Amino acid sequence: MKLSVIVPVLNEATFVPLYLESVGAYADEIIMADGGSTDGTLELIEEYRREYPIKLFAMRQTGLPYSDDWNESAVRNFLLDQVTGDWIMNLDIDELMEDRFASALTELMNNRAVDIYQFPFVNFWKDPWTLRVNSPGDERWSNDITRMWRAGRGIRYRDEKHHCTLEGPSGASIWSIPRGRSDVKIYHYHYALGKRIKFNDNRRGDVNLPENEGEADWNFRNLQYDIATVPFHGEHPAVVQRYLQKLSEN
Repeated sequence: MKLSVIVPVLNEATFVPLYLESVGAYADEIIMADGGSTDGTLELIEEYRREYPIKLFAMRQTGLPYSDDWNESAVRNFLLDQVTGDWIMNLDIDELMEDRFASALTELMNNRAVDIYQFPFVNFWKDPWTLRVNSPGDERWSNDITRMWRAGRGIRYRDEKHHCTLEGPSGASIWSIPRGRSDVKIYHYHYALGKRIKFNDNRRGDVNLPENEGEADWNFRNLQYDIATVPFHGEHPAVVQRYLQKLSEN
């Protein structure tokens, strides 16, 4: 069986090498849509196309990112239409699977009782050694997340702008589809590597950027709930280990 990975990108020069080197270890095709990058993202992808099975499309996003100016569900559904694999994984550019996913994948895809998989979602916060976890009133950080499903089941994204919700055929809940859970973790590095906070990415107000630009205030405390963190004692994927080693040498 073959796995197709879909991912939209926009100005992700930090994550593109990490992502492609990681996903390239298990994906049979990597389908990407660029929203109009100007930071070298496209040039990096072109370099990696020599080594990995990448299909690259241009779908320019206009207006403010992370707002209703974007039509993110249309981009993701376009990517779904390009899939040729037996299974689909919607893994964002700042998300990396544990290295052991490559060896676990065949067993997951061969499980005939399951059509959709959830994985533990691990969110880094501020740096690669700190995790953000659930707290009362803020229960979105330490949960399972749907990231892989069998092709041909009619699973698509609901017609929304930047809120990308998966649904089954004719708008049915994906919870009606036979599902399973893998214990292989997804590591979310959005808040830990590179810029860490992108322009207009202050929807929850947790980094104290009222003008939607500038450096994040990692000591800021939301008055409605605690920003709870714990140390990370696990092992980063090999691509991240190499990245961190290079940073420490510079």
